[in-house]
Amino acid sequence: MNKFLEELNKRILVMDGAMGTQLMDGGVRPEDCFDAQNIKNPKLVESIHKAYVAAGADIIETNTFGANQIKLTDYKLDKQVREINLEAAKIARKAIGQKGFVCGSIGPLGKMIDPLGEVTFDQACQAFAEQAKALEDGGVDVISVETISDLQEMRAAVIAVKNETKLPLIASLTYDDGEKTIYGTSAEVAVVVLEALGVDVIAANCSIGPEGMLKVVKAFQTMSSLPVMVMPNAGMPELVGNKAVYKMTPKKFGWFAAKFAKLGVRIIGGCCGTGPEHIRAVKKSLKPETKRLGFNDTEPRRSVAGSVCFASRTRVVVVEESKPLLVGERINPTGRKALQEEIKTGKVQIIRADAASQTKAGVDLLDVNISVPEIHEAEVMHSVVKFVQSISDCPFSIDSPSAHSLEAGLKTFCGRALLNSVNGKKESLEKMLPLARKYGAAVIALLLDEHGIPKSATDRLRIAERIVRAAHEVGIDSKDIFVDNLVMTAAIGVSEALETLKAIPMIKEKLGVKTILGISNVSHGLPNRAKLNALYLRLAISFGLDAAIVDPTDPEIKKALEAKPMSREKLLRSFKEEVAAAKRSGKPAEKKKETELKVLKFKSFQDIKAAVIDGDLDLVVLFVEQALAKGRDPQKIIDQGLVPGMEVVGRKFNRKEFFLPQVIESAEAMGKGFELCKAKIPQGKIKSLGKVLLATVKGDIHDIGKNIVKMLLENNGFTVIDLGKDVPPEKIVEAAKKEKPDVIALSALLTTTMVEMGIVEAELKKAKLAVPLFVGGAVVTKGYADRIGAYYGMDAVGAVSLSKKIMKAAAK
Repeated sequence: MNKFLEELNKRILVMDGAMGTQLMDGGVRPEDCFDAQNIKNPKLVESIHKAYVAAGADIIETNTFGANQIKLTDYKLDKQVREINLEAAKIARKAIGQKGFVCGSIGPLGKMIDPLGEVTFDQACQAFAEQAKALEDGGVDVISVETISDLQEMRAAVIAVKNETKLPLIASLTYDDGEKTIYGTSAEVAVVVLEALGVDVIAANCSIGPEGMLKVVKAFQTMSSLPVMVMPNAGMPELVGNKAVYKMTPKKFGWFAAKFAKLGVRIIGGCCGTGPEHIRAVKKSLKPETKRLGFNDTEPRRSVAGSVCFASRTRVVVVEESKPLLVGERINPTGRKALQEEIKTGKVQIIRADAASQTKAGVDLLDVNISVPEIHEAEVMHSVVKFVQSISDCPFSIDSPSAHSLEAGLKTFCGRALLNSVNGKKESLEKMLPLARKYGAAVIALLLDEHGIPKSATDRLRIAERIVRAAHEVGIDSKDIFVDNLVMTAAIGVSEALETLKAIPMIKEKLGVKTILGISNVSHGLPNRAKLNALYLRLAISFGLDAAIVDPTDPEIKKALEAKPMSREKLLRSFKEEVAAAKRSGKPAEKKKETELKVLKFKSFQDIKAAVIDGDLDLVVLFVEQALAKGRDPQKIIDQGLVPGMEVVGRKFNRKEFFLPQVIESAEAMGKGFELCKAKIPQGKIKSLGKVLLATVKGDIHDIGKNIVKMLLENNGFTVIDLGKDVPPEKIVEAAKKEKPDVIALSALLTTTMVEMGIVEAELKKAKLAVPLFVGGAVVTKGYADRIGAYYGMDAVGAVSLSKKIMKAAAK
């Protein structure tokens, strides 16, 4: 076993505290680039590490939180990624020697990634891999990917680190006081996805103080038995003089550390606002009885740990023994000409309808298959998965015979998916199983090989054994394999269809896997398909079937799942009688039912409003174009359709019913509608709600939040002058004189740069510019805003509401 993991199994380890504030105390400014100090001021970095070692830290983190190619580009240091990370690792090792561990710190990229941003999944992986490799070469013992809000970014980072290094990996997301990330990902979802990807430690850091993090830890422990790490902030910052200060004392921080220890947390450290004294208090709080592991085993927890789970960005699905997992089959072009044509032409109306109806019917997973000839399948898979996960919270079964297409879908889907499928052929085993392992997917194993589909249950078992052995070799557990015995149509013969069922208990008992069947295959070529499918489903469940690929919108399937138990003998008799009756009837074989599409016609502004709320860009465009074609006033479309829809989104966001992905999708949909309307309004007559001057303050290169604020303001009818990031006070004042804005909006992500907002406010007063100022960002509080005489914008949605209030007040 790895030395770090071995020690983690023996005792609780203490991580160090914040680096940025310590560098600031040493005279480094944010605009100097903290990561660059590894090559510019190594003695200062080493002295900070030594202070934490002296305080009792068992693990110290490298000063490399932002040392990736994408972030370092802002400082023109993107060609020095390797040098900076190598030096950081050497400095840390020099400080702690061999008596402790060096952890390579990897933070977020600072830009949103696909499907919500412009950075592709591959680009993100490449940036993380480059940094991770340099840290490994520098001699770190473990890597921590930390302070990540977007689960998709974390997936890219974990996959990159696992592929590029052989180091243990800590994965740490940042949660709000509702125990979710700003993207809506719960601690439970994070565990399902990250454990499947193979991380060694589940963690939470930053954002909230230790009290809120206690709840996150308990959520972790209901889902997994992996070790847990916490690195909370020392509360929230307050302004003292001209400095942002975290006021939680080391003594209180240490008291919380003892509570974490009693819960069974294995690594305890500190994030923003913590220093060597906080870490000393943590070390002191760990009494002898809490340093041992296993002391809290009497506490009931881990209710679903060990269960097979799937997840989307916001939802967990647990595979239960009491009922079969339902996989919706409708998004599949096989035997459906209309859907085939839609996929070829890039349209999504049928896919939208099928995804929505199956989700509404209560399906557990959605199967996504877009395999048709004459398309670039990987590109189409990417776009369809991106689209479907914007309208459904179900986890996905990514379905394709093409490894390239499967990988495109697995990359794009933000969650833990089911790979459909692998079979017993050598080529399939070699291509598909490594994909499932890499992306943390469970896998469907089709029982066919180079000799075709076996006829007997015994031969099916032989192929299943071959697939399971190959899966084990790449690190896939038996419980994550869903064996598909392959349903034969009863039109050929009832005995063949029943042989499939006989193999279910045999395979489960001998191999410890789960089973799945494509139920509707049994009725292929026969009339009265719905009833036959329902009977066969009930029969399969009686044999121990774990999962079924079905049409969840079919009333007969619903009845079958809700029906009272019946003996297998009676079910067999009913099934055989139904097959015989279908064959005698002389009726033609039923084809797969096509989706009945509603005619989408604009009727009122409520249609546009609803489409904005749903974040459905295509529908917004369709309805706005139809409204304009009918001669509707474009300004009224904006005022009575687009804007009211976005206002509902804002309210849902404030109530935590919606999260950042939904806000972005709705804003993009609204923006497209706004563009169409604006093109029809004569120049000079476009109504503007006001002019906003926007900037991220001096020393701060983070602009994700600012860019979202800009998008929402523009889509709500404001004119925005964006000065960019790392903007000095004098440039903001100069722009205010020139542009004469109605509002100035400032953003900061760091406590170290937050104080620049107060400087800007003072400079505006000195210049006698009475422009309303509002401030926002992750570390900014209402108390701080009040202190400097500014309005407080809690988030991007709140920034829009606040701007409107300011404009209304100015109009009185």
